[in-house]
Amino acid sequence: MSVPEAPHSALATLRTLLLIAAPPRGRFLLSIALGIGAAMSTVALMACSGALIDKAALRPPLYTLTVLMASVQILALSRGPLRYGERLLAHDSALQATGRLRLWLYDEVEPRTPAALGQWRSGDLLARATADVDSLQDLALRGVSPVLVGVISSVFATCLVAVILPSAGLFLAGCLACALCLTSAVAWARQRGLGAKEAALRGELSADVVELLRGSADLVAFGRDEEYLERALADDAALARLARRRSWTAGAVSALAVGFTGIAVIGLLVVAVPAARSHRLPGYMLAVLPLVALGAFESVPPVADAVSRLSHYLAAARRVLAIAAIPTPVHDPVDPAPEPAGTDVVLKDAALRYSLDSPWALDGLTMSVPAARRVALVGPSGAGKSSVVNTLLRFWALEAGEVTLGAIPLERLRQETPRRMIGWVAQDTHLFNTTVRTNIALARPDASQAEIEAVTRAAQLGEWIDSLPDGFETKVGEQGAQISGGQRQRLALARALLARTPILVLDEPTSGLDEATAERLLSEVMSTTAGKSLLYVTHRLDELAAFDEVDVIENGRVVSRCVPEESRDASAVPGAAGEGAATAVKRS
Repeated sequence: MSVPEAPHSALATLRTLLLIAAPPRGRFLLSIALGIGAAMSTVALMACSGALIDKAALRPPLYTLTVLMASVQILALSRGPLRYGERLLAHDSALQATGRLRLWLYDEVEPRTPAALGQWRSGDLLARATADVDSLQDLALRGVSPVLVGVISSVFATCLVAVILPSAGLFLAGCLACALCLTSAVAWARQRGLGAKEAALRGELSADVVELLRGSADLVAFGRDEEYLERALADDAALARLARRRSWTAGAVSALAVGFTGIAVIGLLVVAVPAARSHRLPGYMLAVLPLVALGAFESVPPVADAVSRLSHYLAAARRVLAIAAIPTPVHDPVDPAPEPAGTDVVLKDAALRYSLDSPWALDGLTMSVPAARRVALVGPSGAGKSSVVNTLLRFWALEAGEVTLGAIPLERLRQETPRRMIGWVAQDTHLFNTTVRTNIALARPDASQAEIEAVTRAAQLGEWIDSLPDGFETKVGEQGAQISGGQRQRLALARALLARTPILVLDEPTSGLDEATAERLLSEVMSTTAGKSLLYVTHRLDELAAFDEVDVIENGRVVSRCVPEESRDASAVPGAAGEGAATAVKRS
């Protein structure tokens, strides 16, 4: 489900949110009915208990108390199951609605990554996906349900008292209405706008903490850790001030509710005593009226609390829905073409820039990677090599030009099609905080141990894994913190080789390796990927002799194209002819 734009009004925000993550209607309505039943049981129990005590004080025959005694027992026993059933169904409905909201959010984030979300702070995005979504699960549980239960139970209590004594019912209705309206108004006035400030501060604090943790080593090394820590502490102090304001509001609402409860009890006694003296009200019913009021006013604080939370729910909903309001940079076609049979890749007059005020990352680039051919892409930093990869994987959309895969334009294919056909090793590959085996098997979870060992040998990881105390079961740490950059790069290469894609794109796979290891790695890659298309981004000129073609890129354009002089055989050892290849590239 897609939201075309972020709603602005409170009603539009709630309507949009309920369309996305509405709780199961049947269970939610049943939970409200059980909650109303529990609240009515409380009011009725107070009424029957008062009548029983007052009537028993007059020492009537025991049989006249039988109905009241049975009613008290039934109502006392029913409150627990009704409340339990209400909580069970309400929480189940809220969790199901939250699950739908999380799935929707992932569906919205995935097509916007990385192009539309590249400038967002990861901590703030994480706060929206976790804290804000978690807070919205209480919308039905603590927002809608208490209001309905409170209003209906108040009506029930008023009608019950009105049947006993109409003037008392009128007075109780006025007290309950004033209590509900005034406490809700105070809660809303004090909390309005607080939710947006609190949500924004939580996002800032989350982003600051993530940056502080990720960059802790650099911050300590350059003596800037105190600055970032003070910024995080300032955000935390601001959140504490808002929490104190919320607590003061809750205290004021509770005080108002208690005050109106006292007014209602005293007022009902003032009305009931003359009625009892004039025999318009049975004497044993004198205690019923104030006890019913005590039971009815139990629903007032939850209603005010629900109103006070409304600004928080609205702020969280707007922050979550704001993600869907971001334009999607890459779209799937309405009528996608089938997966192409060929694997040749062609870029023609490709033009790409990452923002309107940024320079062109690709400026009319034209190049190709024919099927089963090995093409090296070289050039200075910032020349556009990684932009070529971003274009092939459809992370970014071209402003002009065309890219074809198997003679089919990428715009006619689903985004998942090129990503399924192209294996990719990035310069900064993400490793999960789990074992070596799990990180490699991410590409193909059903791979056998023999297949995993084969790709690790090809990636020159065999000896290193054998030296680990737990072998393949060794954990690599958060983002691979417990291994070196070269090992991280080779793990990513092993993962890409395990995927068995017909096209392989390697972005500086030997950047962290010594020359001897890099030479062996490239030789293994060439033999392992025989018959596949390979685009190899590199800075090392001594590796170019192993490739069928070398494209030199500068300022987003291919400025020269050549065939290495010493590389007529794709299985040639790269180090043996590196000098000749470098000479060929320079001459071209």
